[in-house]
Amino acid sequence: MMKIKIVTIPGFHGSDDKHWQSWLERQLPNSERVGGIDWELPQILTWANAIEKHIDATPNRVILVAHSFGCLASALVASRLPEKVAGLILVAPASPQRFSMTGPIAVDSRPQNDISGFLPNRRLDTLGLLVASQNDPWMQFSQAEQFSRQWGLTLYDAGNAGHINSEAGYGEWPLIVEWVTSLQVLLESAMVNLSIQLPKKLMFSSSPYSA
Repeated sequence: MMKIKIVTIPGFHGSDDKHWQSWLERQLPNSERVGGIDWELPQILTWANAIEKHIDATPNRVILVAHSFGCLASALVASRLPEKVAGLILVAPASPQRFSMTGPIAVDSRPQNDISGFLPNRRLDTLGLLVASQNDPWMQFSQAEQFSRQWGLTLYDAGNAGHINSEAGYGEWPLIVEWVTSLQVLLESAMVNLSIQLPKKLMFSSSPYSA
């Protein structure tokens, strides 16, 4: 059986060695970080094209595990390549209103067109999870809720977890391994046994912070 590949996509500025994505890559031998991206130049189409090139180079289907701005590019890729993107885990997405086609929009800059129009506005044809923080400086929780409904992803409320990065204390994070491996087992089982019907949404343990 061909195993599903885990591909991580960091956000703006990348993910340092203490970041949970770097830790995840060390825990899972079938995982790898997407290449060919300038982490200091967040341009959604450039990033999406690089992700597509990366996953096209493997015969495996993939689970994309993204953070921050990487979540936006990954959602776009999932909408373009549903036959390759089997699963999606988006952690602390950044607001598309914070970015233009050429990069980040400064808070005090003149009005610019943001990248909202480039994101999928329909349910994605993949199982997935969106993990959001109540006090994330890059996206309000209400907007994360909206995206989870729009894309058909299960929402996990992480409470007051900041931007869920190394600065917020998210380095070694066993829960992300649990989510990724559970999703991988489910998807690979369905690939082997065609009688297994995948659920429309993932069901994980409820967040202790959920209302």
